[in-house]
Amino acid sequence: MESTIITMMIVGLIVGSAIGGGILMILAKYVGKVSNAKYGNSFMVCLLASAINYFIWYLIGVDAYKMSFFSIFALNVVILSILYIVIGKIVWKCTWRESFMANIIWIVLYAAFMGYGLSQLS
Repeated sequence: MESTIITMMIVGLIVGSAIGGGILMILAKYVGKVSNAKYGNSFMVCLLASAINYFIWYLIGVDAYKMSFFSIFALNVVILSILYIVIGKIVWKCTWRESFMANIIWIVLYAAFMGYGLSQLS
């Protein structure tokens, strides 16, 4: 059962990063003005940020059930924001500002989607 869950998470990670890479490439080129943003490196930004985020939440593990929905939401948005901006800067070889501008819409949309999803659970 555990291997099935891990396999589904890996498949979801790859599919989500494939879709996210296309969206992030457009945001990086036109909003962030990142000159060398291509699909491949935008895909890598999504893949690495998401994989590291999964790993961080794996490490948090059983302590997450003690947290409120708001705490989980806030911590996840902060972690993903940091990961996307830092990894974007490294992979795209751009400035902090360019990476921030490329990722800010992505982060706000994710936060809105996650906030809405968590609000439906309570």
